[in-house]
Amino acid sequence: MEFIQRKHFTEEQIAEYKEDYKVSKPYKHVIINDFLSEEIAEKLSKQFPSDDLFNKRKKGMHENKLEGDQFDIYPEIFSALKKELATPEFSKLIEEVTGIKDAFITDDGFGVCIQKGKRGSFEDVHVDFNIHPLKNVQRRLNLEIYLTPEWHAEWNGAVEMWNDCVSKCKKAVMPKFNRALLFEVNDCSYYGYTKPLETPENISRKMFSATFYTPVEEDVVFHDTVFHSRPDDKPTKKLLTSIQETLKTKIKTSLKKAGK
Repeated sequence: MEFIQRKHFTEEQIAEYKEDYKVSKPYKHVIINDFLSEEIAEKLSKQFPSDDLFNKRKKGMHENKLEGDQFDIYPEIFSALKKELATPEFSKLIEEVTGIKDAFITDDGFGVCIQKGKRGSFEDVHVDFNIHPLKNVQRRLNLEIYLTPEWHAEWNGAVEMWNDCVSKCKKAVMPKFNRALLFEVNDCSYYGYTKPLETPENISRKMFSATFYTPVEEDVVFHDTVFHSRPDDKPTKKLLTSIQETLKTKIKTSLKKAGK
């Protein structure tokens, strides 16, 4: 490992992460601080691509952020990190911590991407799609690496982890610099950062994101990303969210029946 610190691979540290993952609430997760070497983390932050190099601009009722997966035009260090996360050694660490065997990332935008949130950015509570849209593999884990130096709590941006009925936020994880958050993806792993960012104009929430897959388990039926309203959402937004998600389900069902 050239980028990920070796201290995370010791038997003692793996045992600690494994226990943290096992007992964590509201769903399985583990926080890994000082994930990368300090030098690498600083380089990634300083070389983070400019806004015009993000090919996905997500702005709507439920989210406002930039997302990009064009690694061929990003500084080489981003592709190098992507390759390190795909190594057998890191996959072994994932397996030992989570118990999920043979987890891997796909070499596309559904496997690895970078994200940027500027002032006003937010992401509503949701669960991610469960099966790769183009490949027959199941989404099992998300890894988020935060790359903004000296993040302040008053800027918001914490990852909110909600209970399975989205009635209460059970935990909030600040996007501390060089912190990695690894969490299980299932139909109850609701998360987001719902409070709009209040960063200075020249500061953004920078994140490197990787998704780990395994072969599809039996009886798992595809669903897209599902947004869920929160108790303090306005009635109009709750209604629109319900309508939107119902329509998404109907469209997917119709396409499946049509064999598309």
